[in-house]
Amino acid sequence: MDDAELRARAHEVLRGNYRDGYTVPARGLYPFQWCWDSGPIALGWAAAGDWDVAWGELSRLLSAQWPSGMVPHIVFWNQDAGYFPGPEVWATGRLPATTGLSQPPLPVSAAARLFAADPDRDRAATALASLWPRLVSWLAWIERARSGPHGAAVVVHPWESGMDNSPSWDQALAAVPEAQNIHIERRDVATVAARERPSQREYRQYLGIVEVLRAAGWDTERQCADSPFAVEDPCFTAITARAAADLVAVAGPAGLDATVPRRVEASARRGLDGLWDERLGWFRPFDVRAQRWADAVTSTGLVALWAGVHAERARRVVDRLDDWGRGLPYCIATTDPGDSSFDPVRYWRGPVWVLVNWLVADGLARSSFPERADALRTATRALVEDRFSEYYDPRTAAGIGGQDFSWSAALTLAWLT
Repeated sequence: MDDAELRARAHEVLRGNYRDGYTVPARGLYPFQWCWDSGPIALGWAAAGDWDVAWGELSRLLSAQWPSGMVPHIVFWNQDAGYFPGPEVWATGRLPATTGLSQPPLPVSAAARLFAADPDRDRAATALASLWPRLVSWLAWIERARSGPHGAAVVVHPWESGMDNSPSWDQALAAVPEAQNIHIERRDVATVAARERPSQREYRQYLGIVEVLRAAGWDTERQCADSPFAVEDPCFTAITARAAADLVAVAGPAGLDATVPRRVEASARRGLDGLWDERLGWFRPFDVRAQRWADAVTSTGLVALWAGVHAERARRVVDRLDDWGRGLPYCIATTDPGDSSFDPVRYWRGPVWVLVNWLVADGLARSSFPERADALRTATRALVEDRFSEYYDPRTAAGIGGQDFSWSAALTLAWLT
């Protein structure tokens, strides 16, 4: 398939998922606006030439920011009984209704990229200036309210990581009480096969954390203390470091103050360094409650490359990734296939995600591995030619999970064509 046809198909997916100023990740399965999805989605709209829609995607998300600076991981712009848990479960008291958690700040980097690439310089300058205070306060909140013992970013719920059921969280999640006072009515398994989704027990634990944080009043300054789950996450930390660096890079041309982004970048990089395991040659999550390292080797440590890391560390990560990829024809699996927790079709426990490939390819290029980045781009393009799936089986390239998935289509526009 040539680029023109692939781009047309990808653009059609975005148009089909577009609502009133925002883009849902997938019709039916994810009917609201998701935080970190909005970053790649905005880049896809821009690549299609829809610049006003691209800037509007970020503006719409950030308009739901909390006074603390936290940007919620879901904004419930409309009513949709087909999704669980909906706003009545979260009960955050916000208008618009939102969850009380955040996600990695990919939209910050997206805003910087839009500014750098927008052919209308007046539009770019105006749009970035209007978003700047919200972007900066989001990063400042992460630094202030979510710094762990190593200085890395702490996630207080697996949903905050974006990699919901990654084996990276298994140990910490084992200590979390299951929800007691809620009827779990999962709608996701009516759309996608249950074997491709998180387990029922995991869902009860996810909602157990929600119950605790809801009872604590959704105090976004105290969630690291309130939550029964608190893990320093290499992925969240790396995306924060890169987001801050991206703002620093555009601050001068935009005539904006980079004081806070510069400070956040430095602190996030120190935190990421603190998660490096020299013996393993990987960046590892740290369970703050149990004071122990996660055992599983997963993509949350691999995404550290997105931030840009020391050349020797990047080489060791690439060496391990080479071992990881042997025996799997399609990359990159989200869990080391040699790990007992690897599952090639269950959400974040093994399948290939276009987003992860994009983040890692960018990191490889920044770490002096341009050939590896090009090879990963070519492999990812082959995956999406058949369909824009949520994720893919690394053994067969079968598209699984939700279909007509927005960030798979958006990154096809912005990266693969």
